[in-house]
Amino acid sequence: MDWLYKISITCFAASYLVVFALEISRVFFDVALRKYVRVGFAAAGLVAHTVYLLWQGKLELDATGIWLSSWFGWCLAAAWVLAAAYLWISIRQAKSVIGLFLLPVIIVLIAVAVQFGPERSFSVGRAKTIWNMVHGSALLLGTAVVALGFVFGNVYLLQASRLKRKARSPKHFKLPSLEWLQKSCESSLIISTVLLAGGLVSGIALNLINQAHGNDGFARGTIAWSDPVVWSSGVLFFWLLASAIFNACYRPARHGRKVAYLVMASFLFLVLELGIVWWVGHAVSKSSDKTLTSVTFNDPESLLTEKRS
Repeated sequence: MDWLYKISITCFAASYLVVFALEISRVFFDVALRKYVRVGFAAAGLVAHTVYLLWQGKLELDATGIWLSSWFGWCLAAAWVLAAAYLWISIRQAKSVIGLFLLPVIIVLIAVAVQFGPERSFSVGRAKTIWNMVHGSALLLGTAVVALGFVFGNVYLLQASRLKRKARSPKHFKLPSLEWLQKSCESSLIISTVLLAGGLVSGIALNLINQAHGNDGFARGTIAWSDPVVWSSGVLFFWLLASAIFNACYRPARHGRKVAYLVMASFLFLVLELGIVWWVGHAVSKSSDKTLTSVTFNDPESLLTEKRS
């Protein structure tokens, strides 16, 4: 199993870059076997991405007791969700070039992860319960779905503008139909609302559990209800909830550009929320020990070297 140690970010990042280059080439010329090469590289990148993510998650779990306890792991996991979505879309919408818009988001997330590095930036002072896993997983998936909806919204607006102007485009520059894009935007809006609701509810439950474990009412890992992370998360959720209800109940909102604008606005709210979380610090407790110890995890390749030596 030594080959597992040799998988690095370069493996899957390079695969995604090759797929992106193939997507660009589709605009200019058509090659019969390119579809299979593109899907093959995407699948290979996703497999390598999965192995690396599981290994990195194990390192963080062993060190902190929390899986993906860093921005490094968070960004890589979000990129994995979007990469899996790309592979599914590339099979279902084989003739469309939506990868031109989705793959840059994946590559940027990986680049951001590399920029952060595998140092822990989340507090691990909380009691380890099932709520931790539910909270983190729901927020991660909700974030990825909002980003996916943002891509769908942009592609919808581009396709609508092209059709309205009857603009001529390169022969092989084909996008999904407006109907498919609209349904995808609506689905992303509903799914992200449900997921972020789960993240918010589990976060509240986690806070209450930590408070109950503290002698003074505030256990280590408890967050003040007035914390910017808490109220900004609530604002993001209620915005998504209001958008989903508005889209479901107000029929004109389900046509044209309105749903695309809703998912794009949701993405901007999400970016603002993540900015607040990063700036303030996620899960900083009210306990006296507020110092976050930096934990640097070993790179898989260095672990292999140590193992052999």
